[in-house]
Amino acid sequence: MKTKVRTIVYLIFGFIAGIIFSGVVINISSGEMMVKEMRSPYDFEKTVSVMTDRINGKEGWHVTGVIDQNEEVTMNGGYPIGNFKIIKYCSGKYSADMLSADDRKKIGNMMPKTFAVYEKSDGQVYVSTMNGAVMGKLFGGEIERIIEEVSLEVEDMMRFINLKFTLF
Repeated sequence: MKTKVRTIVYLIFGFIAGIIFSGVVINISSGEMMVKEMRSPYDFEKTVSVMTDRINGKEGWHVTGVIDQNEEVTMNGGYPIGNFKIIKYCSGKYSADMLSADDRKKIGNMMPKTFAVYEKSDGQVYVSTMNGAVMGKLFGGEIERIIEEVSLEVEDMMRFINLKFTLF
């Protein structure tokens, strides 16, 4: 009888420990999973130029704006943050696919898509964006399908920085 009780206690303890461990791992890795950061092979201005050219050169895609975030920050009460630009870009086809149904209109708050291009204190230039593979899985259904198609095209545009959306 003692052996059965002990086994049940160990199973319960193991189950609870597994839940806690899983929660900790998800909490630690979720930020890294949601945002992709890649080092650019170019300097800051060349990275921004190459990215805007590649986006505008891809059929159906266009840059909707480039924001000098350092300028915006300093003009509005902040202090200089260094080279930092946000590239906003869009596809009319995919935007229409996503926003044509009422249940998908809520996704509009994540549009247009964006890249952040910035220079870190070590002088290296990086590009970051939301991880399309993870974002799609979070929503599922038709939203996931559209995000997967978009992600494949974005990966193609940004091969020069080895952009690959993955779940892990």
